[in-house]
Amino acid sequence: MVASVNRVVLLGRVGKYGVTVKYANSGTPCANFTLVVTEQGHDGKTYPTLIPCEVWGRHAEAAAEIAADQLTLFEGRLIKRKKGEQWELIVSGPELKPVGLPVPSLMGSN
Repeated sequence: MVASVNRVVLLGRVGKYGVTVKYANSGTPCANFTLVVTEQGHDGKTYPTLIPCEVWGRHAEAAAEIAADQLTLFEGRLIKRKKGEQWELIVSGPELKPVGLPVPSLMGSN
């Protein structure tokens, strides 16, 4: 038996389009957003990584209160889903936690 762990912890800013809440046919809310995680390269420049994320269930509607560009902690797991003819990796988790107040972005456009 091979042991494995599928756990992702991200600290970044909610993308410029904010959090969008939609409802499944069953009525379950799902919040979708892009989390922008920035890293500084060896050249001193900042490079953003855009990570598609989702929150399901009772925390999804609360996640809609989080503003674009807000620093946010998100814990979830990687899932793979078919989108058209291709597969996409997203991070899916139960809860999104704002860390502080929105501040001017240092990452450029996202």
